[in-house]
Amino acid sequence: MPALEIRDPDDWTGVDRAIAELTRYDWLVFTSANGVHALFRRLRQLGRDLRILGQLHLAAIGPATAASLREYLLDPDLIPSEYRSEALAAALRERVAGRRVLLVRADRGREILRDELAAVATVDQVAVYSQVDALELGSEPLALLREGEIDYVTLTSSNIARAFLRALDAPSRARIAAGEVQLVSISPVTSATIRELNFPVAAEAVEYTAAGVVDTLVRLAQRR
Repeated sequence: MPALEIRDPDDWTGVDRAIAELTRYDWLVFTSANGVHALFRRLRQLGRDLRILGQLHLAAIGPATAASLREYLLDPDLIPSEYRSEALAAALRERVAGRRVLLVRADRGREILRDELAAVATVDQVAVYSQVDALELGSEPLALLREGEIDYVTLTSSNIARAFLRALDAPSRARIAAGEVQLVSISPVTSATIRELNFPVAAEAVEYTAAGVVDTLVRLAQRR
């Protein structure tokens, strides 16, 4: 059940300015596969190609983002050992000290990566895509959840968790509270968001990837 729709930003001005000034930066940091594809689509729309990246170093927040870069025959210079913003900031901190960094991201999300790196580097960020809530309140999956036909829900980002949980009606909320429906989270950050909205987390992925969520869900189902 799609919870978010990915759209182009309403205004490309900031992105286009950053692309025109890419030679000023030392590091280009991607926090999602969507960001990779959106930036390179915009490059083509502007009549540019990958040569504009020059000597830029590339960082990816996790394996899915790294795989998207490799689709363009680009290997990231850095992938953190844990696939979240805190680990990416820690891995980059010494490498970017005194340098210029461009963060490529969505139009909403946490600011921790920018804030951490800004303490040691000159950091700019651009939103290359927008996230819009896309849940249909009368959709079949929500009806199945309300009727008790769903046992597990996987939540793979904080924004997805917020969009989904805020759309639930009282019977669906009650099923989750009673443990009839169990929520599986991709990471500690997503788990924290779920708990902030007063819902329980049944299980949390050890590896913060889609594959990690699947592994965790299988183990949870086997125990159940």
